[in-house]
Amino acid sequence: MAQEEHISIGRSTLDRLLKPAGVRQKAQSAPPVHRRRRLCRPAEGMLLQIDGSPFDWLEGRGPKAALMGAIDDATGKILFYTQCTFLLLFRPTEDQIGYLWLLRTVAQRYGLPMSIYPARPAGPRGYHDRHTILRSPKQPTVEEQLAGQPPMSQIQRIMAELGIQSIPAYSPQAKGRIERLWGTLQDRLTKELRLQGSTTLEEANAFLPSLIARYNARFAKAPQDPQSAWVPLPADLDTSYYFAIRETRKVRADHCIRFAGQILELLPGPKDPILVDQNVTVHIMPEGDIHLYHGRRPIAYGPFAAPEAVPPQPQGEALPPPKPVARTSTARQRAWLFGQG
Repeated sequence: MAQEEHISIGRSTLDRLLKPAGVRQKAQSAPPVHRRRRLCRPAEGMLLQIDGSPFDWLEGRGPKAALMGAIDDATGKILFYTQCTFLLLFRPTEDQIGYLWLLRTVAQRYGLPMSIYPARPAGPRGYHDRHTILRSPKQPTVEEQLAGQPPMSQIQRIMAELGIQSIPAYSPQAKGRIERLWGTLQDRLTKELRLQGSTTLEEANAFLPSLIARYNARFAKAPQDPQSAWVPLPADLDTSYYFAIRETRKVRADHCIRFAGQILELLPGPKDPILVDQNVTVHIMPEGDIHLYHGRRPIAYGPFAAPEAVPPQPQGEALPPPKPVARTSTARQRAWLFGQG
């Protein structure tokens, strides 16, 4: 109201006026639960809270979407990349591609955080379906038990390989900062998008950077420890190897693999080993690009082009059949032959 209508009114007064009119609902009190207060991390980059919030952000003017977000625990700052419209990021659903995009953008812009609050378990069946993206609900196989490795989701594997500690949050209160962020944005962002007339996810994503800048300017605070805990990415880090969804394929005798309904032909160099009957990993990037690796070594490939069928050569015009020769008697033929006719 202060920004658009130039009306200054106390927050509690506005809340008291809106509730009798039915615009705002009274908060339902939950049964009391004993919890211990968790202190915020002292330095930026020590703990990152990530989550997604499926909601009707466009209020029926466009498709429903999930808002993916990351917030720093020490500063309360929404992390975002100034040259992109990510973090916050609107996605059609809360999916692993959105989380992969989020992690890669944070790592490239700020560095690697020390730890991440990724998910919370709930219910007798374990994790919510959407949280299986961040924490695998599978039971370990015999091979994993012998190796001492628990089953991991794709996002868990990426965090483990990059040395990021994954801390499961067992209640919404454990991720209080980002849960409060969703409450604020579901009330404020929906109205801002309505005023902007946004009807598509592209328009909503384009509006997010200005909102993030205003939010951080008002609510972010300085960390207790000014020394940042972000770990910068090495300059030679192969981001295509780490920040990707992986699937395994076995190489056939013709040096081809099948993936997503396509046949991909491996193009190894003259000094590369033969990969027949060996496993290669297919790395799918958030943009959809595909890279092949044998271990950590990238492999060149190309789409298999089947030889084109040779079209039948056009034939010349068929000659007309010979006219039948009139049959004559033997006597007439002899007379004609010897000049007697």
